[in-house]
Amino acid sequence: MKYISKGMVIRASTEDLLFVTRCGVDFQLTGEQAALWLNGSFGFAKNRENVPEVKALQQLKRQGLVEITEGDEPVFEYRALTQCVLTPAKPQGARAILSARQKELLLWLTEAGLRLTTAELVFLTEHHVAPQINLLGDRNRQNLTETIYTQKPFLITFWKPKWNTPQCGMRSFPHCSG
Repeated sequence: MKYISKGMVIRASTEDLLFVTRCGVDFQLTGEQAALWLNGSFGFAKNRENVPEVKALQQLKRQGLVEITEGDEPVFEYRALTQCVLTPAKPQGARAILSARQKELLLWLTEAGLRLTTAELVFLTEHHVAPQINLLGDRNRQNLTETIYTQKPFLITFWKPKWNTPQCGMRSFPHCSG
């Protein structure tokens, strides 16, 4: 079983005492929970499946601090990522070394006016929706939401069985494959 952490560290923390926030709720993690959360904070981690670790992981899941995969294949990682909202760290001059596609993804993530899920970002990318002024920023949230959710192709594409395979979404996020 694999998992990925959700939320972000908010205060000076140590490996033994970790302060994490997610969706405006602050958590204080210690011991096994802190270690597990840290292991999954920058990518998928595999747990050892011993009883204390499984219990700690289940508690983190109940708190909404991890997303657990149903298996080890890339398709399960992709499904877990569709349940995550992506929040990039503040860019600090690294934009110059990004490709055009990476810059577009970063623009969506930082300027969309709302937090995008992986599934929404995949939709925008696969339907070649470019970040335009009328879709970006707080004032244009409704336009972006309508662009994503009121187009018939989204509903058809989203629910088609091909979304059960990682090939669809992984075209947009090749770095997400295991």
